[in-house]
Amino acid sequence: MSEQPILELDDVTIQYRTAGGMLTAVSDASFTIGKGEYFGLVGESGCGKSTIAKTLIGALDDNGQISSGEIRYKGEPIQDYTEKQFNQELRWKEISMIPQGSMNNLDPIEKISNQAIEIAQVHTDMTRAEALERFEELFEVVGIQKSRIHDYPHQFSGGMEQRAIIALALFLNPSLIIADEPTTALDVIMQDQVFKYLDEIREEGGASMVLITHDISLVFESCDDIAIMHSGQIAETGDIETIYDDSRHPYAFMLKGAFPDHRYPDRELEIIDGYPPENMGEVNYCTFVDRCPYAVDECREMAPELEQWEGTESDHLVACFRSEDAYEEHQRSMPESDSESTEVHGDD
Repeated sequence: MSEQPILELDDVTIQYRTAGGMLTAVSDASFTIGKGEYFGLVGESGCGKSTIAKTLIGALDDNGQISSGEIRYKGEPIQDYTEKQFNQELRWKEISMIPQGSMNNLDPIEKISNQAIEIAQVHTDMTRAEALERFEELFEVVGIQKSRIHDYPHQFSGGMEQRAIIALALFLNPSLIIADEPTTALDVIMQDQVFKYLDEIREEGGASMVLITHDISLVFESCDDIAIMHSGQIAETGDIETIYDDSRHPYAFMLKGAFPDHRYPDRELEIIDGYPPENMGEVNYCTFVDRCPYAVDECREMAPELEQWEGTESDHLVACFRSEDAYEEHQRSMPESDSESTEVHGDD
């Protein structure tokens, strides 16, 4: 990559202290995000996506900790930042977050405009009038009348609260936006409007985004690169076209097959049996092993490392001991029309 990445995770393990011992939510996770890049982080509920999101803004729960690895923002290690450092140097103005759902994310006894003014006063030299004007603009962007910036959160519906939170996250033009299921409470039209604006701010200011979702199709439509997680481990990473056309980890191609594809309306969707495990202590095995139809003993004996997929020029990394054999077996089991290579069609 010619210029310095905006965000790098190197072998990051995140654990929670519980009555039963150390629960490993993220195990040796690694990925890199460039300036202006929209990066999708995909996986089932409980796979560690939201834990990574909270970690990036220093908002882990009190019983959470980064046990190993390094997180760098614009080249600066931040995994040991204090609460004060996050507040003074990163939150809102450098890294902002659109949290999952709107409940408990707005102060119920403060007008929303006052919450925006407080953010501006702490992190910028904007005047009160400038802050209100900027916030009115963002309310119009997310489809709310600008006069309603002076309402209290309880006067909004759930969907309107979520849009207000999106406006707050974009308020100070951050360099990196962490979007955790950002449009779940919005209708399709409003989702499109929000992502259109996100695309505009990327073009204008080079903002980057981590889009965290269980919906792999949303990432295929909106992002440049993707990482697919299963129960704390990164299973596969690469650019959107590569993962769409040529995913090689069993969890990745089975997850892709579990979503409808308009090209094959009569295709039976794949089912991934079982549930992700709860990992305690060191994770020295593949977390997909009990759900994987292609697993062998080796998958239970050590954790596979992310390695470059042979024959690709792009950064296509796969963490699987049997990726080649599993892919071939899977392709043979697919209807001929489904197994043919296809191209991604989109605005990019």
